[in-house]
Amino acid sequence: MNCAAHQLTAGAAVGLFLAHGEQKNGQTTAAPLVGGLAASILTKLPDHLEPATSPNHRQFFHSIVFACLLGAGYFKLDQWETKDAAEEFLKNLGKLAIAAYLIRLALDATTRKSLPFLGKL
Repeated sequence: MNCAAHQLTAGAAVGLFLAHGEQKNGQTTAAPLVGGLAASILTKLPDHLEPATSPNHRQFFHSIVFACLLGAGYFKLDQWETKDAAEEFLKNLGKLAIAAYLIRLALDATTRKSLPFLGKL
């Protein structure tokens, strides 16, 4: 799967998720559009950490173990009781970045190379 497909999938998934949340709450904001755009950009994070210099570039930051660590981080962020708007922004940005990263890893897992369990540290 190429970069554009990763970006489109992450942007659409996050945008639709946020739109569904707004629909349930009966509100309309720019959050689905902004969140979808941010997710499409943030889905490039794995390849910034481990550039695709070869077909076997997937190491620790493209691994199942790292995906589990991200999931634990998302859970901790979700439990964070923020005190002000700045903390709420950071919480939501962190959750968005983790979601985009996990979407990217899920897409990578469906390829022939898949994801290593641990990769090289």
